[in-house]
Amino acid sequence: MDHSKTVEDLTAIGRDTESQVLARAVKWHSEHCVLLNGHKTVIFK
Repeated sequence: MDHSKTVEDLTAIGRDTESQVLARAVKWHSEHCVLLNGHKTVIFK
């Protein structure tokens, strides 16, 4: 990141990143790679 980005640019970057992370989490969950262990989350890649 640098100071040349506008607020709109940063918002779009954040939105894209959030979408990618959510898609990855849903994929891992559907592949049974995400387990809960008490209050901790274990992720197998």
